[in-house]
Amino acid sequence: MEPLDEKELNQLLQRWEAPGAPPALRGKLGRRSPYQRWRWLLTGSIRIPVPVGIAAIVVFLIWMLAGRTPPVPVTQPAASNTLADFQPVRQLEPKIISTDENNRGNNEQRYK
Repeated sequence: MEPLDEKELNQLLQRWEAPGAPPALRGKLGRRSPYQRWRWLLTGSIRIPVPVGIAAIVVFLIWMLAGRTPPVPVTQPAASNTLADFQPVRQLEPKIISTDENNRGNNEQRYK
């Protein structure tokens, strides 16, 4: 038997009909009622690999233990903060330090 070319395969595919589902499967494929969906939330299961489950439990435990910090004792302030002793700066003398390439040698000499 010779292999079929693409045109013959397309004609064969157009004539082909898929077999129907077996009767046992047809009942399971029907529409689910909302009751059945809620029931799955209570009785359903999700399969995961054991290493993934163990890793999830370990991460959860670490998260739970890290979230528990000892309570910080509340202390009363020693005295109320006042500005009675505040004195402003008499004269402000800012210094500008340049970091560009032209002044690099000057800055290095200044701070040695």
